[in-house]
Amino acid sequence: MVKINRTLRAQAPAAPVSENLVSRKRRSAGSRRAGRLKTFTGRLLVLMVFISAIPVASNRPAWWLIWTFLLGLCAMAYLTKARLLLARDHAFQISRYGALLPIALLVPAYAVLQSLPIAGYLPEALQALPSLLGADMRPASLSVMPDASFLGAIRALGYLVFLVLVIEIGTQPERSQTLVLLLMIGILLHAIFALISLRLLNDYALWGEKTVYLGVLTGTFVNRNSIATFLGFGLILALAIALARGQRSTAAEKDRGHAAFLTPERLEIIGLWMAILLFAFAILLTQSRMGAAATAFGALVTFFALRLHFQASLVKTLLQGALALVAVLIVLIPVSGGDVAERALFTLVESSVRLELYRQTWGMILERPFTGYGYDAFAPAFELYRDEPLVTQSYADLAHNTYLTLWVEQGFVIGSIPMVLTLWAVAIIIRRLKDGQGDAAVNAAGLGVIALGAMHSLADFSLEIPANVYCFLLIVGLALSPPRQTLSSASSTDATRVAGGST
Repeated sequence: MVKINRTLRAQAPAAPVSENLVSRKRRSAGSRRAGRLKTFTGRLLVLMVFISAIPVASNRPAWWLIWTFLLGLCAMAYLTKARLLLARDHAFQISRYGALLPIALLVPAYAVLQSLPIAGYLPEALQALPSLLGADMRPASLSVMPDASFLGAIRALGYLVFLVLVIEIGTQPERSQTLVLLLMIGILLHAIFALISLRLLNDYALWGEKTVYLGVLTGTFVNRNSIATFLGFGLILALAIALARGQRSTAAEKDRGHAAFLTPERLEIIGLWMAILLFAFAILLTQSRMGAAATAFGALVTFFALRLHFQASLVKTLLQGALALVAVLIVLIPVSGGDVAERALFTLVESSVRLELYRQTWGMILERPFTGYGYDAFAPAFELYRDEPLVTQSYADLAHNTYLTLWVEQGFVIGSIPMVLTLWAVAIIIRRLKDGQGDAAVNAAGLGVIALGAMHSLADFSLEIPANVYCFLLIVGLALSPPRQTLSSASSTDATRVAGGST
């Protein structure tokens, strides 16, 4: 009897060990299923970017309202499923960035506030309008078009949901690599369709007979500058992937001790460079001056970021970048007809109207520097201030400068939030590249598309087009997405920080 009791006592500690093993196996199985869920969600987001560019780049309220609704459903389904799979060990990745979401939410929240009838409770100085406008014609809200501001808030909220999902699913470098490759292929299909529509289908347009930009590549978009930005994103992705895989192939050859040509890796790299040339050719056919210049700038940022990350010589990198630009100027511009170069020569001559638009827009901003005229309300607000020599011009519904548009609509404080958050994203991506975190190609592409968008926004509204915004957020979000962190690992990290700080 004593012998039996001793045996039972010896076996007693085995129960907790067995329970822990079963618990770990369940968590492991849940993590694998969560990984598949993230992969599936990521591919859905890529598909959405591809499809959103088809109906006039979703630059109509009906379309972006549909995407916002679908994004809301997708977010609820994803978050519910992730909680079920990972139980209490699931930490939302957006929480790693603390104030990002609360600060970003100020934009749609203030847009809603602008749409409310609160003007009567505010000082006259905060709601300045032209004196010729009678009291009975003044809006009851800060926004001169409150319905548009409320709808704009919904669209902005959809952008944030999209970004949160991207950061949530981009926690594995391998998954991010696959997603940016799929996105690049999707944009390439748009470029091919646009080329076929222009050259083989007599300038065909899906959305109806073209009345503007005749003989210019527009594809499924309406505006040539907007599609130039979209195709520029694709070119930057292709460039980043090609450079990263070329570096990997070169390193593999050094390990083997000999070079091998026409290997699957080499053929893939050749295919990527052919895609880059096709993107460049299509962009030149848009005849968008700023589109071509901004894409070149974004591509150079991507090129330098990757070459320096791979510790290439700075002098060699500069020479390679210069040679690439010369090659584009010598080969692609004559092949495309040289229309971009011709339009570039007349930029200064044609800029007087645009500069006057900027001058009058800046005057509007100074009238309401803090409150703005309402989100998505630039067009009716500008009509109140339009003056010579623009009175004979056609209806001006856009400022052709995204920075000015943000300040007109929401004032200097709230209107600067997108710019501040973008600079914050640049700092994070640079640090990730420096520390070797994430995928180098994705990080460099993130910097490249930010550079492209920032430059093009100085002279146009490409990043006010929903399809372009979704594409931009997908690339930048993947570059920002940190490695997956669970609640247990987060708490241990916090504990380590506290211990480190106390020593």
